[in-house]
Amino acid sequence: MENRANALQTVTHSLIESTKQFFALEEPAQTMPANQLRAFTAQAFDRHYRVALFFEGEATPLAGHLTRQLGDDRFLFQAYRSNLYRVVSFDQLRYIQRV
Repeated sequence: MENRANALQTVTHSLIESTKQFFALEEPAQTMPANQLRAFTAQAFDRHYRVALFFEGEATPLAGHLTRQLGDDRFLFQAYRSNLYRVVSFDQLRYIQRV
């Protein structure tokens, strides 16, 4: 019985560590060029990738999906496992990262 408890505890700790590593979003030091930012955003939208968006002037990124294109330079972004929606334009973005 004790072995089962130890095994369960080991699995629980490894799952917690995996989750922490999966969502570890470090802030990039640089800003992406505008053409690369547009290309990666279009690719993330077309292929339904989960991405982390780093915004100008904000410390923490938002992870989620680009759900709808609202114009040439705007998207509707839905945060991962949340009811948070945000209209995102290219001038607000600093970096995009696939999660």
